[in-house]
Amino acid sequence: AFGQWWLEADWLDKGRRAGRVAPRGQAGARLMIVVPEPEREDRQTLLSGPDGELLAAMLRAMGLSESETYFASVLPRHTPGADWNQIAADGLGAVLAHHIGLVGPERLAVFGGNILPLVGNAPPQGAADLRIFNHEGSSLPLLAAHSFSALRSRPRSKARLWRAWLDWTA
Repeated sequence: AFGQWWLEADWLDKGRRAGRVAPRGQAGARLMIVVPEPEREDRQTLLSGPDGELLAAMLRAMGLSESETYFASVLPRHTPGADWNQIAADGLGAVLAHHIGLVGPERLAVFGGNILPLVGNAPPQGAADLRIFNHEGSSLPLLAAHSFSALRSRPRSKARLWRAWLDWTA
């Protein structure tokens, strides 16, 4: 039901529905990936462009299939120049926390420094930081990473993320 609400809710994104892309995956996933927004190329499927290709390669290297992964975005549509302070003030952090709670993943990975303040954490200082996501009396491991564009443009960032992943899943 959340996916349908995501596509139709008038409250969300000031009622703009064009270009919205639903999250995908199954509740109880081994890993939930959260990105700031759908890619410019996304139409029907979240992360179907270059970021999704990089993520698919990363998941294969990590030994995870897409069927074991839940994919979500903070914003319902591609929104260049989004005002992240306003997004926080509009309550999307609470929506994200609720979404994570509904999915109930084993682990949570967020890509992009704008997401962490929405879930009560400071932005990552390094390429990948280990954290805990606490919500409604439960907690789960959270891996924070820079955006996919940063990972593509800085090879060291990918190496740091890989080391953090290995430490996180050891």
